[in-house]
Amino acid sequence: MAGRPKSFDMDKALDAFVDVFWTKGYQNTSIDDLQAAAGIKRGSFYATFGSKDDVFATILEKYWHEATELGLSHMDSTQDPRQAVAGLIRHVGTFMSRNIPRGCLLLTSSGNTVSEQTNDAAIARERMGMLEKRIFDTLARDDSLSEDKARDLAAFAVSCLLGLNALARLGQPSDKILAAADYGAGFFETPGM
Repeated sequence: MAGRPKSFDMDKALDAFVDVFWTKGYQNTSIDDLQAAAGIKRGSFYATFGSKDDVFATILEKYWHEATELGLSHMDSTQDPRQAVAGLIRHVGTFMSRNIPRGCLLLTSSGNTVSEQTNDAAIARERMGMLEKRIFDTLARDDSLSEDKARDLAAFAVSCLLGLNALARLGQPSDKILAAADYGAGFFETPGM
């Protein structure tokens, strides 16, 4: 008599997958790691989730909605666009200071791809493009900025976020990360920038 397939909680499995990818990175995560984290057998894993790339796309989407959107919500207000971006940078600094040495799954994934041709690189690149566009769209509301200046400042904001992530991944102290975030945010708050 064949045994009944083990049932599992989908949300708990996805949370476990987020944790594995966030901790180990895409390249260092194996199907065995994902199975073990969620307590799922190989056949059930493939039948339910598909490939490692499929799982990565799903968890990056989940992470985007649960973590990235929270940060971006700082820019969805009626406040001054530069203040909005400054608020995002400070929020990310606080997030990083609480997630040493893991940093941010999205920002880390964007820098940990082995080849630009891999699926994980394409997924991370797409999300990073969305992040930069949201920052650009916010800055473009500032009538004093040309489109080119808003685009350049959006790229600079992303570089600030990547730098904060690097500090967290390197295990720098929280106060150093927060000070760097404050400095980056201050750049956007300085008149004439």
